[in-house]
Amino acid sequence: MRARAIALGVALFLPPALAAAEPRRNAALLGLEPNRWHKLHEQKAGDAIRFQRQEHGGACFDTRRGQIILFGSNTHGNDWTNSPLLFDPVECQWTRLYPDDDPKTYTVNAEGLPVAGERGDHPWAMHTFGALLYDPERDEMVVACYPAHMVPGRFTNALKEQWPKVKRHPTWTFDLEKREWRPLPCKAEHFFPYCAAWDSARKAVIGYRPDGIFELAGEPREWKRLAPKGFFGWHTNAAYDARNKALVVFGSNENANDVVAFWPTTGEHKKMPTTGERPPKDQHTPMCFDPGSGRTVVLVDRRLDEEGKKLQAETWLYDLAADAWTQVPAATLPFGCGMNYNMVYDPGHKVCLLVTGGYGQPTTVWALRVKQRD
Repeated sequence: MRARAIALGVALFLPPALAAAEPRRNAALLGLEPNRWHKLHEQKAGDAIRFQRQEHGGACFDTRRGQIILFGSNTHGNDWTNSPLLFDPVECQWTRLYPDDDPKTYTVNAEGLPVAGERGDHPWAMHTFGALLYDPERDEMVVACYPAHMVPGRFTNALKEQWPKVKRHPTWTFDLEKREWRPLPCKAEHFFPYCAAWDSARKAVIGYRPDGIFELAGEPREWKRLAPKGFFGWHTNAAYDARNKALVVFGSNENANDVVAFWPTTGEHKKMPTTGERPPKDQHTPMCFDPGSGRTVVLVDRRLDEEGKKLQAETWLYDLAADAWTQVPAATLPFGCGMNYNMVYDPGHKVCLLVTGGYGQPTTVWALRVKQRD
C-alpha cells in the first residue's frame, strides 16, 4: 500500500480575482492520483487543535462550507466530548466550535430535556454512530441519536442524579450559520447504535433499525415509520445511493457482508442476493456514496492472522444496480479502521475523506479519488 502525504505547502489556491466567483479549492486534492488513499493531514504535538478521534462518534460533510464535521463521544463516563469538530480540506486545519462542557453543567431543563453548558443550550456528550448527517436544505447537522450508554448502572453513575429527571431525549439539530443547537419538538426516533442518511431526492432523513425504517420530513418535521422491520442488528452503517435513489446498508454486530437496500419511493426493501465476490464480513464500517462512479465506497477490515491482531483496511465499491462488489487493491490501508463512522464525500473536490486514529494513534485525514468508470 502506498499512501502519499499532501503537504500544506503543496496545496495551491485560486487567485484572489477568482475567489468571489469560484469556491475555494485545494488544487492538490483536485489532482489526486485515483484509487489510492493519500494522507491529507496528521495531528502533531504543538497543533492548536488536538484531540483523540472518538470511535463511537459520527461524521457528516457540510457542503455549503466544504468541511468535515465530527460529533460524538466514546462517553461511558470517561469522555465528555460534546463540541462539533470541523476540518477544512483547503486550509487543512481543525476547528473546535466551543470547549467541551464541564460535566458539572450537565442538567435537565424545565422542559425535561438533557442539556449541558453554562447557558444550558448544548446536548450531552453521546455516541452518534452512523446517525449523524447534514441537511443541506436547512443548512444544519442532524443528530438522530441519544446518550443511551450514560444510563446509570450500565457503564457509569456519573449522571445518576440527572437521568431520572429526563422527560424526553430529542432529535438535536445544529444550525451551521448561527452555530446554535436546537432540539426538535417532535417525538424522536433514535438510531443508537444504528444508522441514518440524507435522502437527497426526497429531502428527508432516513433512519434504519432492526424494528423498522423511519423518515424525518415535513413541516413541521415529524418522524414516521416507512417499513415495519430491518434485516440487521446493531453496528450498521448506511449511505444514500443518489443514482439509484436507495438507502444502502452494510455491516452488523453479528459480522456480515450482506447489503440491504431500501427504495423510499416504492417501499421496496430487500437483502441483496449478491452471488459474486464479496468483501470480508465486518461491522461499524466507514461508508459513503461516490456520485462520479455511482458506487458506494466501504472500508472493510481483513484479519491477517488467526488472533485478529494484524489487520488491513480494504477499499470496496458496491454497485447497487449490478448488485456487485469490486475491490480496489491499491487503496488498501496497512491498518484496520476498527469502529469508524468517519468517512464522507466531498463533492467540491470529488473525493472521499476519511478520518482515522484513536487510542495511541494520531487523528489523521485521508483522501481518495475513485477512478471513474470508462
